[in-house]
Amino acid sequence: ATFGLDCSSMDTFSSIETNQNLVLSSMFVPEPVMSLSIKPKDKSQVDKFGKALSKFTREDPTLRIKVDNQTKETILSGMGELHLDVYVERLTREFNVEVETGEPRVNYKETIHIPAKFDYLHKKQSGGSGQ
Repeated sequence: ATFGLDCSSMDTFSSIETNQNLVLSSMFVPEPVMSLSIKPKDKSQVDKFGKALSKFTREDPTLRIKVDNQTKETILSGMGELHLDVYVERLTREFNVEVETGEPRVNYKETIHIPAKFDYLHKKQSGGSGQ
């Protein structure tokens, strides 16, 4: 048995003495079911915040972190509310990073898809009651 190696699935280990190759097989990782917007309360803790999130994603393949390009939010996604709450609590307990959490913002986009017919004449009023 080997302990203390920094490895992940699909890494290959080889032995010169026995001429063996050992491959760590990949595992099934389900897609996240819940997302949470997260940011540090204090701007000075951004560095520790990033290091903590990096460590968490190495430890847990079901935890996903992304930055939304349109809303500029850090989105933490996982397998449920309790799963995400554990990592929010670990940020405070292990890394001393106070965070603000909330629902991810939705970037609404509207566009015209089909032409519409209209018949309207704008009558500009130049004074008086207009009637």
